[in-house]
Amino acid sequence: MDWQNYKQLCDQPDYWSAWMIDQCCQLLQASDVSEATVVDQTLRSDLSRPFLPQPPNHSGDVRTKMYQVTITQEQGHLLLEVIKHAARQRLFTQGTQSRGLGGFAEACEELIRWRAK
Repeated sequence: MDWQNYKQLCDQPDYWSAWMIDQCCQLLQASDVSEATVVDQTLRSDLSRPFLPQPPNHSGDVRTKMYQVTITQEQGHLLLEVIKHAARQRLFTQGTQSRGLGGFAEACEELIRWRAK
């Protein structure tokens, strides 16, 4: 895959990095929302699918592999609420303790809007 096509796909709202998906799964698992399990399972299933082929000279590690996210618009709303709750309560994952959840809600909102089209 060439860089132009790779960047174009990565910029789509339904492509997230392995790291972000994993952090969202951890937030969902820590949530007391009963429906969170289904969203977690969907995201974990997404991680088991092939990742977007990386162009030559891509320097990222496994965390930067990009996967197509298949959660529904409704599941996106649930994930957004879990993210917002975690941010308000400062319930970070080990991977987000130093940086917070900046960008998580925005990425989820973008996916929700994109699914609505």
